[in-house]
Amino acid sequence: MFQPADVIEWQSGLFGSQPVWKVEPSIDIVTDIMRSKIQEISQHEESNEDSMPTATFLGGGAFNKLYLMNWYKSSWILRLTLPVDPYYKTVSEAATINLIRTSTSSPVPEIITHYSGGVEGLPNDGNLGLEWILMTKLPGKNLRNAWYEMDIGIKMRFVELLADKLHELYAYSSRPRAPPGSTTYTVGRIVSMPFFWKERLYDPVERGPFPSSEGWFASRLQLVDHECTQIIDSDSSDPDDKEDAIRFRNLSRRLSQHIQTFLPTNEKFVLHHDDISAGNLLVDPETGALTGILDWECVSVLPTWKSCQLPLFLMNTKARNMQPSEKAYLEREDGPPSSLYFEHLREWELTMLGQCFLQRMESHNSDWMEVYRSSERVRDFDFAIQHCDSEFMVKRIEEWLDIVERGEQYQRLLEYN
Repeated sequence: MFQPADVIEWQSGLFGSQPVWKVEPSIDIVTDIMRSKIQEISQHEESNEDSMPTATFLGGGAFNKLYLMNWYKSSWILRLTLPVDPYYKTVSEAATINLIRTSTSSPVPEIITHYSGGVEGLPNDGNLGLEWILMTKLPGKNLRNAWYEMDIGIKMRFVELLADKLHELYAYSSRPRAPPGSTTYTVGRIVSMPFFWKERLYDPVERGPFPSSEGWFASRLQLVDHECTQIIDSDSSDPDDKEDAIRFRNLSRRLSQHIQTFLPTNEKFVLHHDDISAGNLLVDPETGALTGILDWECVSVLPTWKSCQLPLFLMNTKARNMQPSEKAYLEREDGPPSSLYFEHLREWELTMLGQCFLQRMESHNSDWMEVYRSSERVRDFDFAIQHCDSEFMVKRIEEWLDIVERGEQYQRLLEYN
């Protein structure tokens, strides 16, 4: 099994540090693992591994690579992951998906098996040296790719179905009891990017489970403080980096003084998927049916105010309540509209879809909308913590915090959600 330093290199860029793969997984070993594990569950007794196809590279993200194998009208995906949070990230994702699959109607993959590098009686890594999960491939098309195939009516239908599934998860995880005879799941330490990014995995902070927002806020600010202090104290740090680190640390310490100011009362915690982006949703573009919700690797049990908000792909867009007229954007009478038309059309669609999502949530008999409406201030504070070490956001957050500290009339930090 590879150690993190063997396979991950953190490279600095315009938007901060990013993980880079130092090894290229062997497609032959990936194929052998997939053939072996799929063969174990296969109902085709006459088949053998030699008759099965070779795995193909499907794509990947910052710390995952996906491989596909199609066989006997079925499809499987092997998801390799860098050991950014060894053992915990893989077992947490597998447990979360199994919980969602068995306890809700949300469309998620079926986990066939997984390897997490731990001693748990699970299969070995097949000499791959990396953690992995083998799962079924879901039908449908990625929403990002299907967007322009769908009219606004189909998109609204899709958003309504998504709202129903997310509310079902909200309602289920608000109930702290397991059905008789079911597998027992427990909440453990958090698996979250702010807690393992770069060297943060080794920082001595509380990692949960958190009984309130206070501890979660405090740990995240401590991570920023510790990271900035390391840069400031290092003789090898660039002077500009030290200057930024001093500013970020000062802001994080100012924010830590206001945790009590923004804490909500009577908190409940729920299972929350914080990356409901267009890239993590699968859709039938002809009907608007929701066919898959993906990327459960960093899903956490968080306060309800964090869960009761618009999904990520409907956030942070300029509100546009009037549908743009294509004719108004023609550069010449017989030509196509300017690119500005499509930008404004997307803003209008996202505005309408955001309203549709909230209306659907309001139709459910729960406190979801009440929590959503009452959580603007704490969502602002959460955003400030999340971005207090971003050179693109620090000035905006400082100015917002100045207003808070002067006791002036409150102004929203988040304009579009």
